[in-house]
Amino acid sequence: MTQIDDDKETPATVVPSHLPEQDEEIKEFHFHVYFFQTNEENRKSAEELRDKILKLVDQGFFHIVPLWRVNVQPIGPHTIGSYEVWAPKEHFSRAYSWFVLHRGVHSVLIHPLTRWPKKDHSERAAWLGQPVPLDLSALPEFEMELPLQYPELKLGYSAPSEE
Repeated sequence: MTQIDDDKETPATVVPSHLPEQDEEIKEFHFHVYFFQTNEENRKSAEELRDKILKLVDQGFFHIVPLWRVNVQPIGPHTIGSYEVWAPKEHFSRAYSWFVLHRGVHSVLIHPLTRWPKKDHSERAAWLGQPVPLDLSALPEFEMELPLQYPELKLGYSAPSEE
């Protein structure tokens, strides 16, 4: 029988200071809210939802950034009216919870922001509500740089290193 000396480190007890998975961590996300741009009631409902988001951001409820542009026509991979909301990992849970409870009739695409936009909008994406068909041909397979959004906030990929 082998005796273990509790005072010595064994391979099972050594914790590396940096794991490869840390480099793979997703730190920023988009929430895309969809609406039928030719349906006045649906468009108005989406705008009201966006106004609530802006008000909650102003009140400090969560630190997310709604893109100021509302796409009233298809753009990029988005085949109907939409707008996006950026959420860093530090505020993802609160943003996700809020959309689950308040999205109403609107479908919401949730996807990570990585160097792989086409995968992010398809196999890595999740939906609240009915999925909306996307035109993935509008997206590149790979981008050399991480899509840093709002680095001045020092959140997500722009947050200070934890090491």
